Parts: sequence; C-alpha cells; structure tokens
Amino acid sequence: MKDVEAAMMTPTSFDLREKRRHTLFADIWGELIPQVFEDVPRYYRFGNIVASFGFWELWVWQFVGTVALNPGDKVLDVCAGTNDIGIRLLQKQPAISVTAIDRSREMQEEGQNRARDYGVAIDSVIHDVHALPFPDRSFDVVTLQAASRHLQLNKVLPEIMRVLKPGGTFYHCDMLKPSNCLVEFAYLRFLRLSVAWTAFVFGSTEASRNCRNYFMDAIANFYTPEELSAIFRLVGFTNVTCDKSIWGGMVGFHKAQRPIG
Repeated sequence: MKDVEAAMMTPTSFDLREKRRHTLFADIWGELIPQVFEDVPRYYRFGNIVASFGFWELWVWQFVGTVALNPGDKVLDVCAGTNDIGIRLLQKQPAISVTAIDRSREMQEEGQNRARDYGVAIDSVIHDVHALPFPDRSFDVVTLQAASRHLQLNKVLPEIMRVLKPGGTFYHCDMLKPSNCLVEFAYLRFLRLSVAWTAFVFGSTEASRNCRNYFMDAIANFYTPEELSAIFRLVGFTNVTCDKSIWGGMVGFHKAQRPIG
C-alpha cells in the first residue's frame, strides 16, 4: 500500500490534489482561519493539549528531538504561531538564531511574550508564508509544525527549498491522513468530538466553533505519510525520511534536505 501511494504521486496528481484542496478550503483559509487565530493565542498550547488528551506535548517534544542543530545555525520556523518550536529549539541549542514567520499578528504577539518569558530572542516576521520574504539560501534549518494542512503545499514547499542553503535540512511535523482506512475512520470522528469539546472548555468564538467540520475535512483531504514523502521528492528534496508516530500515521515526522550543488 505504501509503495502504491508513493508511485501514484506524480507531478500531475500532486497538482490536481492541491487544486482540489484549494477549491474546497480557499474561503476557510482566507477568512475563517485568520479569525480563529485571533481567538486562540491565549490558550493555543493548552487547547491542543486538551484536544489531544495530552499527546500534544509528546508530539512536540518528539519533533524537536528530530531536529539536528549546530552552533551558529540560522533557523526559520514557518507558521511559527506562538513560538513554541522556536523556544524549545533555543533551549536545546542556545547558540543558534531563530526567525519566526506567521501571517497572524495575534499569534506572534503572544509568541513574542512567551519568548521574553523564557529569556530567549526570536526575530518575528508577519507575512504570508506562501511567498517567503527572504533571500535564496538564507537558512541552515527550516521547520514547519502543525500547519501544512492549512497551506497550499505546491507554493510553500518550493519556497522552503529556495530559502534553504544547499545541504540545509527541512523538518516537518503535522497531523496527517492515516494510511489505514479503519484508523482514519476512527481518527476523523475523534477529531470532530475533540475540537467541539475544546471549543466548549475554552469558550471559543463562533469562528473557532465553526471549524469543527473543517479540521476533520482538512485531514480527510490531506496526505498520508507515504504520499507526503513522495511530494517532498517531487519538489526536489533529497534524503527524505519519515518516522511515523505510534498512532498509525496520524502524526508524521519528516526530514528532507536541499541538494548540495
């Protein structure tokens, strides 16, 4: 099944899948999601912990553990949100510099407050990540965590490749579409309940409550871990690896490099 999924992911099929995702979710990505991120900064981390019944922290630490850092590395955290990843990377290796980019000013304001609380410095850029405002070959490491299912990957991934230095590494982690259809069935229904429960617990706004179906639909129309590995190779990344979590591929940890030369 894994080999079949990977073999079927051609440039044409990838383009068609991305066009379908954009058709389905363009209005939500453009209007509803920005409203959600005006609401959630105050409880983003704890909301994810509640929604995942505590597994969120484990997933984040697993992801940070995959990121190899050297003193002096320049790191770009794409869709940085409240700077959770950047803060943890600086705790792991203080002799790096981290730039956070996110289109949500509210999320980054909370992220900068959190960075100051932890005594670390993170450069903040408010910008659409589909067109990264950085020169070619600017970063040694790029991270993207818990956001790619809300993005047009045919635009974002080439941009990440462009700003990476030759030999630089891209680290990705997100909730993915499980390869097993039975796991997917149970997972999607769990998502519907957990999002509704979290919205109730934290008194979310109407925009956040209206995302209950979207979060389920976004996963249903996303990629399996194997498909995402194939997509990274299509974009031009090399040495692509994927360590699936123990939850049947519901969360995947990918690593890929920009070719040298």
